[in-house]
Amino acid sequence: MYVNALHYFMDYLGLPTRDYDKLLQKDVKLIQMDISDFIIYLRKKGNAAASVSLYIAAINKFYTMNDVTTLNWKKVKSFMGEHEKVAEDRPYTHSEIQTLIAHTTPRNRAIILLMSSAGLRLGAIPLLRIRDLEPIDKYQIYKINVYAKSVKSAYFSFCTPECRKEIDSYLDYRRRWAERITDESPLFRSDYNIQKTTEARPITVHTIRNFMEDLLVRSGLRKLHTEGKVRRSHIMMNHGCRKFFETNGFKAGMDHMYLRRLMGHGGKSDLEDAYLKLSEEELLEGDSKHVGFVAIIDQLTIDESNKLRREVETLKVEKSSWERLRVEVENLKTLLKQP
Repeated sequence: MYVNALHYFMDYLGLPTRDYDKLLQKDVKLIQMDISDFIIYLRKKGNAAASVSLYIAAINKFYTMNDVTTLNWKKVKSFMGEHEKVAEDRPYTHSEIQTLIAHTTPRNRAIILLMSSAGLRLGAIPLLRIRDLEPIDKYQIYKINVYAKSVKSAYFSFCTPECRKEIDSYLDYRRRWAERITDESPLFRSDYNIQKTTEARPITVHTIRNFMEDLLVRSGLRKLHTEGKVRRSHIMMNHGCRKFFETNGFKAGMDHMYLRRLMGHGGKSDLEDAYLKLSEEELLEGDSKHVGFVAIIDQLTIDESNKLRREVETLKVEKSSWERLRVEVENLKTLLKQP
């Protein structure tokens, strides 16, 4: 989020991306005016107060780390206005997510399904690399190592077979256009001209926000005001996917503690984190008292055909087990009849 916020700010100012020195070459008064104007721009764009706060916190950190300590942040933050609840915190429904993925590209479908089936935060998506995916072929899913480079924030979650299939399809598409994908390649790359050989740069939070906003309008899930701005909705644009994971995981019987761990929340306190250790196997398969991720896959699956396919596979396994049991019983009867 820190880097993405700076890039968004630099883009607003018309500065070259990653040329951070340009942000330090102005007088403090002018820097302060730029940040204040950026806040006004974000609010006019319809960003929630909480989102604006995150952007400004990142900018504040940048200038503080570069010893620009005379900025009047109290005055700057006065432009942010009062925090207001702009959307009800309800998740997307299965049908709404189905509508979204039916109207977009392979990359965007994979991102939406990953946020929905693994409960990932928006800011975690650009940081993912190919090496952060670990296939678990027994269940045809991926283990997702989130914030893998962070000592304090690293955690893992899982995605559904439906999501894994979409990710694999997207990566195959990139390989068909001769991209050399390595363990260090970004899982989701920015848009590029497929006729040219370009460096694979990770997608940005700003890009995800933009395509989601456009997608919601094109799919009919949100409408425009007469002045062309997107109307506020009772569903949070990106966080609605994360809430979908939490809500449907709970509906399928998963304990809140398991959900918190898979969403990277940790425990309610440092003491709880220190003493309650949940293994990967427990979070994946559960135990005699708790539901693991495998048990909530059907509830998180969007496409009904995928659910039916999983049900058929489960019935085949059960039939095979019953058939083996029947053969064993028949063999036992034969042995008992022998003199």
